[in-house]
Formats: sequence, structure tokens, C-alpha cells
Amino acid sequence: MDGAIKVAVVQGDRRRGAVAQALGLIADDVRDRVQGTGALVVPTLDELGRGWASTDRDALSATIDALLAAGAGTIDVATGKGVARPGAAACFDRFGYRSETAGRPVAYHDLDAEADAWTTIETRGGLPEDTLRVASRVVAATCRVSLSIARTHGVFRLGLGLPNLATVVHPDDRRRLEPAPFPSRLSSRAASISSLLESWRGWLVRGWLSVRSLDGGMMLTGPERRRLERIERATDLLTALATSVLPTISVVDGFLGMHGEGPRLGKPLRLGTVIAGTDAVAVDAVAAAIMGFDPLNVAYLRRAQAAGLGVADLAAITIVGEPWSQVRRKCRRHASDRLLRLVSGPDDGQPVGVPSPHFRSRRERLRAAARKSSRS
Repeated sequence: MDGAIKVAVVQGDRRRGAVAQALGLIADDVRDRVQGTGALVVPTLDELGRGWASTDRDALSATIDALLAAGAGTIDVATGKGVARPGAAACFDRFGYRSETAGRPVAYHDLDAEADAWTTIETRGGLPEDTLRVASRVVAATCRVSLSIARTHGVFRLGLGLPNLATVVHPDDRRRLEPAPFPSRLSSRAASISSLLESWRGWLVRGWLSVRSLDGGMMLTGPERRRLERIERATDLLTALATSVLPTISVVDGFLGMHGEGPRLGKPLRLGTVIAGTDAVAVDAVAAAIMGFDPLNVAYLRRAQAAGLGVADLAAITIVGEPWSQVRRKCRRHASDRLLRLVSGPDDGQPVGVPSPHFRSRRERLRAAARKSSRS
């Protein structure tokens, strides 16, 4: 098994034990990544401040224990949360992170409050809108750990370990990686009502998209095309972000995840499963398969594999622990998932299983024009 891409899959009754067991199955790989230095953990904080949709204190505690056992001298827990209240610093206390890790060498950082500590990274576009400001603390870290939640996503189809990196981006740039801004004053009760309404809307959207694509194709409206172009750009930005701050260890907590209208208005999804590994792309691929998705039909996973950031092909991944097929659950997808799949095609611009007319982004149209020009 030497040299194999290993991903641990553990199903259990207790979250802390499942996380500890998953990281224990890849303990040698974790030790190689830590190498006696400090580690930085990026947890998931729900924008509306809901505990069930955020990294659980037990998952964080078990992860920190594994890192310390692997030789990490200090642990930094760092993330941003956006404009919604409470902010990250308040959530650290609200969710019991500080009390849970008291006595251990752990420091907490609200990245949104570190106003001047940002590093600008450029993507291949080379335009001002193609740059991202990333927390310098995260860029400088030698061992980065993404501690994410298994959930659906209205931009990337799935919000797993790599999309979790959006929380380390400057708040003004983060909006290009996330769904449309949500009112910061929205209360938990208002969110519950919105979630109920969104569920009905999601049912209608799913039905309407299914009817429009009965013949296998779908003529897009202007707003749909603009939305898909925005998602195409967001996928490119996420790939560039992952290139700069790729997690060296990734843990996806599917003990209690989210499906439906994620990452904000989704419903709880109990998988009872934890996925962990040192190839962040492979971890997301296995988590995607467990949630009922084909990893190679998820745009950001295809792009990440093509960029050499990791392996998204399940056939090339060695599973330790439970076989992913035995813990697989078919989750309820985002209402717009059929639309989001149109950015998940091969690099030639032809989406999988979607004949013409199909979505082609501005980048793909320019690439096709360049090929045509070179042939003539």
C-alpha cells in the first residue's frame, strides 16, 4: 500500500471516536505532514450561527489531539465567517471550542478581524477581478488542516474540504466564492421560516428544470447563463486558491451534515461517517461518492485533479476502514443542481451528458475561437 492515495472512512455512533479513529487509520501520513511543526486548523462556521451546521467541538478536539500526538507543537484555529453575526470570535466561545481545548497549546484567530494581514494571489486571468486576498497566516502555515462539514452547495454543488477554504479569503473577495449575500440581521427563527419556503421553492425549481431537460438538453435563459458564468469564474478562483493554500490534511465530518439548499438553508443529514486523508481532493471525492455524487462530475474536483492538486478518480484511491459503497447515502441535492452540472463537463466545453445547446463560458468560447483561428 506504500505510495497509495489513502482515505480513511469510519462510521460510528460517537463523533469524537469516529474522528479519532479516522485520523488513527492514517496516523503515519498525518505524522509525515506535521513533521514536528505547528498546525493550522480551518473549521466550518455556519453563517447563521447554527451549531449543528458548524464544526462540532468534539470533532475539533479529536483533530487537535491527533495533531498533537503527531508532533505538532502548537495549533492555530483560524477562520472567517462573513458579515453575519455573531462573528467567528464569538462562535469560538458559543460552540465551546475554547473551553474544550483549554490547557492545550491552541490559539484562536478571527481572520475577518485581522484587517491588514492579507496576501494577494493571482489566478491565470491576470485581471484585478481575478485576484484574491488570502489570510497571510494561512499562506505561511506549513501544515494546514481543513475541518469541514459534508453539505451541498449552491455554487460548487458540494461544500466540502476545498470549498471550506473560502473562509480564509478576505470578506470582500469571499462573495465571489459563495452564494448571493444573505441578510446579516436574519435570526435563527427567520432562517427556519426561510428554509421552509426555500424547500417549497426548491421543489418547484427541481421540477421545472427536469421538465425543461426532458430531451437531454436545455436552452438557458439570460439570468441562468450569467449565473453559470459566475459559477465558472468561482470554480477557477477556487482552483487558484487551493493551489496556494492546499490543505495538507483534510477531514470531512459527515456525522451530521446538510443536504438540500446548502450551505445556508439546507436540512440536517445524518451520515454518521467521517472521512479523512492527506490528499484533500481525494477526501472530497470520497465524501462526494458517499453523498451520492459522481466525483468526476463535480466541476471543482475535475479542475483540481487536472491542475495536479490531488486525485478525484475513485479507482486510484485506497480506502481504509469502511468501503465507501457500504456507507453511501443518496442526499437531497440543491434545487439548482441540474443547472450546476452544466459547468462540470470536460475541458473541451462539452458538459457530460448534455448535448447542444449547452452552456459555454466566456473562457471556453475564447478557447474555441483560438483553436479555430489556429486551424485556419
